Amino acid sequence: SSVFANPKTEVKNLLKQHNKAMQEHNIERVKTFYSDNYISSDGFDIADMEDMLKKTYSSYKNIKYKTKITNLTVNDNWALVQMTDKSKAKVYPNNDKKYKDKAGYLRGESVYNVYLTKDKNEWKIIYDEILAEETSLRYGIAKKIDMELNTPVFIKNGGDYDLSLKMKKPDNVIALGSISREEITYPVKDYTEKFRKIPESGDLERLVKANDKNLGEYAIASVGFSTVSVNQEATKARIQIVGMAYLMKRINMEKIPPKHIKKEALVENKK
Repeated sequence: SSVFANPKTEVKNLLKQHNKAMQEHNIERVKTFYSDNYISSDGFDIADMEDMLKKTYSSYKNIKYKTKITNLTVNDNWALVQMTDKSKAKVYPNNDKKYKDKAGYLRGESVYNVYLTKDKNEWKIIYDEILAEETSLRYGIAKKIDMELNTPVFIKNGGDYDLSLKMKKPDNVIALGSISREEITYPVKDYTEKFRKIPESGDLERLVKANDKNLGEYAIASVGFSTVSVNQEATKARIQIVGMAYLMKRINMEKIPPKHIKKEALVENKK
């Protein structure tokens, strides 16, 4: 880059190229934008990120990303960028596009900070942190049903918190749902779901306990929709699954300020 290059323009161009490589599912190229010392706020390194991208691209072959810079601060050799990201994909059963009406819709949105440093005259991403993130995958009638997963914004290490799922449930449909939480680690741990019948009000609630390892968590809701039809002789009931939904929302762990700051703040407040 020229001596007179504008650092803001350099950073913007780099992030544009990064997004292009993500769109093209070119993982080797994506990796070139990161410093060897890169780590995410969740503690993931480049190898973890590569693994996650491989899994994402193989599960969602047509996934598309749309990123936008909302704020950009650049110094001589470091930059902080706040970004938003929208992702979407169609998921066909058995990867067969014949079943277009059975396709599931994946939708994701996130807000995050990216930190870059200038190394040997090149900008590299050294750290990033996700401030907010929501993802949903819906099949069948779930694509048309309003659903909302409610969570706190922050949780306390080892503390209790409430999760709730609200929806406008159609009258003639039975809905079974489960709500759970999992800490954000990699590889992802398996968790067991306990499905319960969702009442006519369409609300499901659960009190859960946060991890005590200072890790962020995902709140996860899974819902299955079915109808029951009975034949004319009323001897046989046919249960048909007419929709599925998975909703996921990130909850960040509250960062505890150093002890001396707290004490001074308390003294300030008493004055």
